[in-house]
Amino acid sequence: MDARAFLDRGAVRLDDVGLEYRFAKSVGVGGVDAAAVAAALPRARAAAGAFRALLETGEAPCMDEAVLWPRVTPPEQVAPVQAWAARARGADVVLSIGIGGSYLGNRVLRDALLGTTYNARPRAARGDWPELHFAGFHLDPAESRDLVDLVRAKAAAAGRPLRVVLLAISKSGTTTETLASTLGLLRAMQEVPGVKAELAALTAPGSVLSELVRAKQGEELPFPEGIGGRWSVLTPVGLVTAAVSGVDVGALLDGARAAQAAIRAADGDPGRDPALLYALLHHLHAGQGRAGAVFMPYSERLRSVSEWYVQLLAESLGKEKDRQGQVVHAGRTPIVAVGTTDMHAQTQLHQEGPHDKTVTTLDVADWGPATVADRVPDEAVAGKLAGKTFAQLNTLAREANEDALRGSGRPSDAWVLDRLDARGVGALLYTLMASVAYEGELMDVCAYDQPGVEAYKKIMKARL
Repeated sequence: MDARAFLDRGAVRLDDVGLEYRFAKSVGVGGVDAAAVAAALPRARAAAGAFRALLETGEAPCMDEAVLWPRVTPPEQVAPVQAWAARARGADVVLSIGIGGSYLGNRVLRDALLGTTYNARPRAARGDWPELHFAGFHLDPAESRDLVDLVRAKAAAAGRPLRVVLLAISKSGTTTETLASTLGLLRAMQEVPGVKAELAALTAPGSVLSELVRAKQGEELPFPEGIGGRWSVLTPVGLVTAAVSGVDVGALLDGARAAQAAIRAADGDPGRDPALLYALLHHLHAGQGRAGAVFMPYSERLRSVSEWYVQLLAESLGKEKDRQGQVVHAGRTPIVAVGTTDMHAQTQLHQEGPHDKTVTTLDVADWGPATVADRVPDEAVAGKLAGKTFAQLNTLAREANEDALRGSGRPSDAWVLDRLDARGVGALLYTLMASVAYEGELMDVCAYDQPGVEAYKKIMKARL
C-alpha cells in the first residue's frame, strides 16, 4: 500500500452516501507527513483487523459483555420503536428524559434533521408530530421549573386536555439524573391542570424504571443488548425519539449500513476508509503533542454533533491504563466549537496559542436553493457581499480558517456532507464511531468501558 498515492488525493469520499473526508491540510504539518503515515500503516491494518473481528463476533478483548453497535440495528429491534412512536404520535408533547448517550444522540437527530426551531413551529408545520423536549441531562432546578411552566402555559392555552408523554431512557434504570427527573417531572405534570401525563421507559427488564412504569401502567420498551450509551445513537435508544418526531429512521440506518459496507470493503486501506485515516492522522498528531481536538461544525443544527462527539471521544479514549494494565493516562481532549461563531471566540487561540490541538470542521455542500432570508441583497451598502448566499459565505469562512491554520503550521481537516439528510447523517455518525473504535486500537486502550465515570457515581451514591 503506497501512502503517497492516497495522500496526494487529499480526500476520501463515500460516494454512495455523499460523505467526504478532506485531510490535505492535516498532512505535512507538525511532523505528520507521508513518511510518518507510511510507517504507521501496519498498525492501521491491525486496527482494521480488530474492528472487523468485533463486527463479526461482537466480542471485544477488554469486555466481558458483547459490543454490538457496529452491526447496525436490525429490523426486529426497529419495529417496536416505530410501533410505540405511532401510538405516541397523538401526544402534544413528548418529554425525553436521559443523560449522556441516552440524550446526546437523540439531540443530534432532532437538531440536525428537524432543526433547532422544531418545537416553535405549528403542529402542521411539524408534519403533525408532537413537540420533542429533553430533560434529565442535568440537575438544574431552574430549567426543570421552566419546563413545567412551559407545559402549564400550553395547557392553559389549549382549552382541552393536553397529552404529555414522559419517556425515560436509561439502561440501568438507576441513573441519578434520569431517575430523579422522571420522578419529579411526572409528579409535577400530574399536578398541572389540564394535563394528562403518561409514562414510558426504554430500560433493562426488572430495573427501577421498569418497575416504575409498570406501577404507573405505562409502556416499556426494551433496551438493546450489547450497546453502551455513547454508541447508541443508531439503536432504539436514539431512534425512539427520532421516530416520534418524524425522522426517517429507515434512511438513517440505510446510511449507516452503507458506511459499514464501505469500511468493510476497504479492508484496512486508509485510502478508501475515511474512519481509519481520520483515526490514524489524529493518533499521529497526538503523538506530536496535539492532544486537543476541536470539532467545529459550520451550522447551528450540527452543534449537537460536536457535543455528542465530545462524549464519544472522551469516555472511549480517556483511560488511566492500557489493555496490558500499564498506566498511560491516555486520551485526547475534545473541544466543542461552532463556525463561524467561534471564529470570533476561539480562533485566536487556535491560530496563535499553543501548538497542542487539531481542528476538525464539519460542513454541508448543498443547503438547497437560497431564499431572501439567506442571501445578501444586491445593494451598494453590501459591497463585496452583494448577491452572496449565506452558504457561500459560510464555506468561504471555513476554508479561510483552515488555510490560516495551515499557514501557521497548525493541522486541520474537514468532513463534508453533500446534503443534510437522514442517510448522510446516519453514515457520518457511524463513520465517527468507527474512527473512535480504530483509535482505541491504535492507542491500545479499551474504548468500551468507563471506569472513571463509575468512580464519581460510587462516591455520590455513598453520600445520598
